[in-house]
Amino acid sequence: MTDSEMLFKLIEDDPLEILRITKEGVWANPDIPVDEAAKKVLEAIDHNIKVLVQKAVEEEREECASVAESYEPTCDTCPSGVANAIRARGKK
Repeated sequence: MTDSEMLFKLIEDDPLEILRITKEGVWANPDIPVDEAAKKVLEAIDHNIKVLVQKAVEEEREECASVAESYEPTCDTCPSGVANAIRARGKK
């Protein structure tokens, strides 16, 4: 697989492809029913979107906590209340 193509498989290490999208076009495996292939492709896309959104949420939460820390008093024994509360939201 190259940077200019997307492969969809039933199992990641399985050589059996469901769908291949490249700059040359789209190829669908003729041995897999269209409904099954579409369902598997949508499941893969859905999973990837959820992973990317979760990563973005975690990064944004940490950035917000960092901003909150910059506005709080600084001392060795002062807990960062707002920043800690922001970070804790991700641990629920």
